[in-house]
Amino acid sequence: MGLEERKAVRIWLNDEGRKIMRKTMFALITSATVALSAQAMAVDEPANIIKYRQAVMKAIGGHTGAIVGVAKGEVSFIGHVAAHARAIHDMSKLIPDLFPKGSDRAAFAETRALPDIWADWAKFEAAARKLQEESARMIQVAEGGGDAAAIGAQLQNMGKACGGCHKPFRAEKK
Repeated sequence: MGLEERKAVRIWLNDEGRKIMRKTMFALITSATVALSAQAMAVDEPANIIKYRQAVMKAIGGHTGAIVGVAKGEVSFIGHVAAHARAIHDMSKLIPDLFPKGSDRAAFAETRALPDIWADWAKFEAAARKLQEESARMIQVAEGGGDAAAIGAQLQNMGKACGGCHKPFRAEKK
């Protein structure tokens, strides 16, 4: 190691080097904290929550549509019904989290969520639990060897559970 390299090492090992290192680390940590805080705030903006909520609801609708196809005999993938029902069941557990206060039409005109959700939160949660229960029953029907008729009958129960939220808590399409 040459003389210049040894001087550089000594600078980093002495008080001056430590001061520079502390200032650099402080600047990096502060920058990271500010960046992450800004990102966290952007993530929780009502418009983003509503878009996420709509994506989850569309996914539930997609899985339900797949089960409808089996129940109607349009496709023969009866062995797939349990997987679709499990997906619906898992997503239905998320529903209350998808509706934080401030994520209504006042925040985002394109949502159909009515203020009644937050006015009668207990009723809303009960309706969401009903979908959990009915989708769990669909899993049982599918895993129990249920035929298209049994799946169709349970699908009607799931549809009623969906309506238990949609009718009182969702505005009509414009």
